[in-house]
Amino acid sequence: MDKIIKSQSFIAFNKKAVSFFAIAFLVVNLILQFQFFKYFFLNPYKNGDETGYVYLVTNLKTFDLSNISSLNAQPFAFVCFFFNQIFDNPKFTIRFVSLLASLLCFVFVFNYYKKNKFCSLIGVNKFLNNLVLFSLFFGIFFIASTHFVGSSDGFSVAFAVPGFILLTENLLNNKRHHFLVIGLLFALSFTSRPTFIFVLVAYLLSFILFFPKQIFSKKLIFAGLSFILFTSIINFSPLINTGKIVLDVKEIPEELGTSWFEMNYLMAKKWDAGEIPNTQWLSAYDVIAFKKQNPNFIFPKNHLDILRNDTGLFFRQMARMFTLAMYSSFRYMYFLFPFLLFYAFLKEKGTNRLDVRKVYFTVSFYFISLLLFMIYAFKLMEFRWMNILLVFYTFYAIDFSKGISNEKRIVLFNSVFVVGISFFILRILK
Repeated sequence: MDKIIKSQSFIAFNKKAVSFFAIAFLVVNLILQFQFFKYFFLNPYKNGDETGYVYLVTNLKTFDLSNISSLNAQPFAFVCFFFNQIFDNPKFTIRFVSLLASLLCFVFVFNYYKKNKFCSLIGVNKFLNNLVLFSLFFGIFFIASTHFVGSSDGFSVAFAVPGFILLTENLLNNKRHHFLVIGLLFALSFTSRPTFIFVLVAYLLSFILFFPKQIFSKKLIFAGLSFILFTSIINFSPLINTGKIVLDVKEIPEELGTSWFEMNYLMAKKWDAGEIPNTQWLSAYDVIAFKKQNPNFIFPKNHLDILRNDTGLFFRQMARMFTLAMYSSFRYMYFLFPFLLFYAFLKEKGTNRLDVRKVYFTVSFYFISLLLFMIYAFKLMEFRWMNILLVFYTFYAIDFSKGISNEKRIVLFNSVFVVGISFFILRILK
């Protein structure tokens, strides 16, 4: 088998095939993006969480930094205010800002890789290398549709991804990126969408596992301090007036007599019992009605309470979410996902041990983030929360592919393209 893989004819065939598959993969993803654009961006109604953001932008009549500082998702609101002065259409504005942020992030990721990481991925042909790189990043970066939805999700990702890449390059690859820039990017991401903090915690835990000596490095400490500084500056008004920062967190009015946690728990309970399909979502009023019908039912206070008193449900939910997450990970990253998992068996002999640790740091970062989101969600994790990790994992999977032979790398990229095209065909046939 090795002789076949190393034969010149096989290499020549795969080089020709990879250009064809890269183009085909790019074309089907452009078609997919057009479908997303029509379904989400041009949707005459509101997508998902857009209602709250439309309301937020509609009520931003005048520019007042103190007022914006006290709003949810302050950076998102700040940018939307200026664009809404042009468009005078809050729904279009929030979608435009989300899309613009995602496009700028994609441009950064692609150009940063070309400038700082690029090498001959599949041969000496520069155009072919650029084509493969662009197709891979484009297909995976935009596989989710959040960039066409007017919310702070994509906006937050657009700051977090460059921040984590720059920080990783600083800490592990001795690049010189200013810690103030990294701290600002993290602060903009966090204040736009507080679920960023789960990803940051996962990053630090992974760092402790694989690079414990660097956890107290000056670079990391200064980045952390600048993150706190810029978060405080963005929240200057609420900090002065209430001593607290404002977070864009979904809340059910306390007077209704329930909470998001209770609603999530009841949904999980009913899904587990087969009383409702896992596609059905309950409202706060459904929970209130359940409480009236079952006055003796005691809701758990927190996740630890579920783990102690409803252990079976807890682990069944974790297993369900993990299974779905593994499918989604492969569905969104194709063979780049298992590539890093099995890197130790695919790498060339003599690969630097530090590089192997970097690979498993990336894997650990992905899975710890996934675990934290699963525990937080409990009912059913929304995979869009993993967008930061999808881009980060893909960025470094492509980079670490340099650690395998040219023959294996060509097969890897061909596999990604073929599977991606196959998923698109299956989508059309449904």
